[in-house]
Amino acid sequence: MQFLALAFFIFAAGVGSSVQSIVNSELGRRTDPVSAAVVSFIGGLAVLLVVALLSGKLQLVEATKVPPLLLTGGLFGALIVTGFATTVPVLGVTEATLIYILGSLGAALAIDGFGLLGAAAIPVPATRILGIVLAVVGFLLARR
Repeated sequence: MQFLALAFFIFAAGVGSSVQSIVNSELGRRTDPVSAAVVSFIGGLAVLLVVALLSGKLQLVEATKVPPLLLTGGLFGALIVTGFATTVPVLGVTEATLIYILGSLGAALAIDGFGLLGAAAIPVPATRILGIVLAVVGFLLARR
């Protein structure tokens, strides 16, 4: 049951990613990609502050005591949001998302395989590599 709940949650996040990419792309077209990203993060911050305050789980003081590397997540979020706002108008949502997924899969494979950034090392069987190769083939087939 936990797997299904988690799978649904991350699936919904994937749907949200595509919706966010076109919304930010259009906002970026009407303003600029950086402004679109700023607006996106302000909206996200507002929602997260409300959720954190209502749940009683806002732990900002504790966050100041962690290694600095753990505070860089927002930098990657800014890269992702600005990247989509910049590339979607040129490549379209599908192609931009496919390229994003290829980058994500490559990084995920390295993080899992080598236990990078504090992650537990997870063996990478040939079937996983084959799956990623098939994803690349799928990307090539899906290109316009």
